[in-house]
Amino acid sequence: MNKRLTNSIKIIFLVLWISPWHGVSQNTVKDLNALKDIGDFISLKAPDTLASLKVGKLYLPVLPILGYAPANGFLVGAGLAPGILIDSISNTHLSTGLANFQITSLGQKNINFRHNIYTSRDNFILQGDWRLLFFSQPTFGLGINDFPPAFSLNGLDLKELEEDGAQPMKFNYFRFYETVLKRIKGRLYAGIGLYLDYHWNIRDERLSLDNESPFFTSHYTYSIIEGFNVNKYITNGLMFRTVYDNRDNSVNPYKGFYLDAGFRFNSTLLGSDKNSTQVLLEARKYLTLKENAQHLAFWLTGSYILSGTMPYLALPSIGWDTYNRSGRGFIQGRFRGRNMLMAEAEWRFSITKSGFLGGVVFLNTLTTENKYINQAFAEKFVLGYGTGLRIKMNKETRTNICVDFGFGSEGSKGIYFGLQEVF
Repeated sequence: MNKRLTNSIKIIFLVLWISPWHGVSQNTVKDLNALKDIGDFISLKAPDTLASLKVGKLYLPVLPILGYAPANGFLVGAGLAPGILIDSISNTHLSTGLANFQITSLGQKNINFRHNIYTSRDNFILQGDWRLLFFSQPTFGLGINDFPPAFSLNGLDLKELEEDGAQPMKFNYFRFYETVLKRIKGRLYAGIGLYLDYHWNIRDERLSLDNESPFFTSHYTYSIIEGFNVNKYITNGLMFRTVYDNRDNSVNPYKGFYLDAGFRFNSTLLGSDKNSTQVLLEARKYLTLKENAQHLAFWLTGSYILSGTMPYLALPSIGWDTYNRSGRGFIQGRFRGRNMLMAEAEWRFSITKSGFLGGVVFLNTLTTENKYINQAFAEKFVLGYGTGLRIKMNKETRTNICVDFGFGSEGSKGIYFGLQEVF
């Protein structure tokens, strides 16, 4: 990336992040009748006249999935975005979940469930990320490498990408992340979580050990050097986390701040193949420009391995965050490294006065490293950018259907579908 552009991006994010963080309390739109969602257009009954969410009522947006994602190809399935308010909205955040089942044109079968549960008066937060994937995905090695652009609008052609440097892989993956956080004071929480990662039946499709025409893939080479089984590995550990969260809504915040600092200790005593320690940091900030109409959102996330080593597929990689949302503009897994940092800014705005249609414009940048080719952390950056459409699926919980068009600085393109905001 052009050095002047990289420095400009750094300055923009620095200015944004050092601006004051304002504490906010839980709030809702005062007049929900002025807003519209899908239910108002397809329901035969009158729109809900409630001025706020009902305590104990389960809001259950259900959506058939028929679309495309750069890492999956064309896909079909079903998605749920449940929400429930356990106590009064004046002192308790909305508890949310996101579940889906997908079958894709690349032969993938994916089951995902994530949740963010707030108990009465927000005394405890339960956060979970559970997955069972029968997956296929190309990998591009460690660090930031220059490859010809990938066009992913009409499907992911692995054979074509292989010639451009991609290394197709198939693997099965089980993830179980579950954290319990206890409120310490105000909006400050601390807690512990169990983090389990199991990759098995790994098939490195471009690997060739033939003496006459050998090809050693990045996954195979890394695994041999670091002493991991090339067919399966386990990364199990405990996560100690501190969270500060004063967002007004966890599904689609209009204002507030979120900070998450975690220390993960992977141990052979818990079944991990090797011991390692890792620091994970995440910060999000939300500003209102015009009430219920225009907002700014900022996201900073980083992963750093302090000691030991982790398996190739367990290393920090774009698109493998909790909701698979990082790195719009590139396919999932495009960049991977021992350490990684990503920053993103998004302008969110209403298109219709009712709030039924909205739009976003986003910009992100990312850096990682590869010690094997002496590529240092923050030596090279990539840039992603794009725009998107928002359709209000549920006005009470602020749940949106998201369709984003992303572009990468290498010339790559992609379309991204989802429920709830990207961050």
